[in-house]
Amino acid sequence: MQTAHSIADFAHELPQFFKSWKDNSNYLVSLATQDEQSLQNIYKKLRERGAPIIAFREPDIGDELTAICFYGLHHYRRIVSRLP
Repeated sequence: MQTAHSIADFAHELPQFFKSWKDNSNYLVSLATQDEQSLQNIYKKLRERGAPIIAFREPDIGDELTAICFYGLHHYRRIVSRLP
């Protein structure tokens, strides 16, 4: 469910990238991390490299970072390539 929240936020906050994704790719990949700290590290790396990205924080569990959604260009794959 967290993935769905992050996709909805991505569509709302970055509509130009969402439209490009829908028109040109329409692929979804869902990956997992070990914990919130791992997810925060990936989020930070992607942001530093300029990825169009949003973070979803779950208000029901103390605003914990539970999902991210980003426009998956090829040069960002290395950052997430080892995730299951």
